[in-house]
Amino acid sequence: FKLSNSGEAVVSTQSTGGESMNAMTDFRTALEADPTYSLAYFNAANLYFNLRLFEKALRYYDEAVKNCTEDESAVLNRAIARVMLRDYVGAMEDFHTAISLNPFAAHSYFNRGNLHLTLGNNAEAEEDFRKALSLQPKDSASFTQLAVALGRQFRKDEALENYRKSIKLAEG
Repeated sequence: FKLSNSGEAVVSTQSTGGESMNAMTDFRTALEADPTYSLAYFNAANLYFNLRLFEKALRYYDEAVKNCTEDESAVLNRAIARVMLRDYVGAMEDFHTAISLNPFAAHSYFNRGNLHLTLGNNAEAEEDFRKALSLQPKDSASFTQLAVALGRQFRKDEALENYRKSIKLAEG
């Protein structure tokens, strides 16, 4: 799964334990000053997510969304955290919400398509990957996942064509 590219400050996945603790202290300080500061919740959630502490991440994403219901990135990242916790119903709801907030975000369709693959909803996955590709036509990963969805529907020739497109894009 990909995290969204929101353009907001996102904690590096390369953080050491000490850097992570310092960052969390900064987020807590910001939240003490303003308990409705959505971006601090969002960044704290990303930190917990990157540390693979998905339950804690989910709690912080919940607060980020509560304080800014229009934040597509927080809703999308919460959906991904829910997938990691195997809350597929909640994740699907969040993917739908993220797409309704920003129907032009290819990564939302890509991630929902991956959940559809996980659930065996191959036709729905195909639809999402095709939509992602209509928005971002040079995404090698979307071609690969589209090929998986097509292959699971026994559409071998189409699957091979999309694998080839993926490889060609990946090679540059």
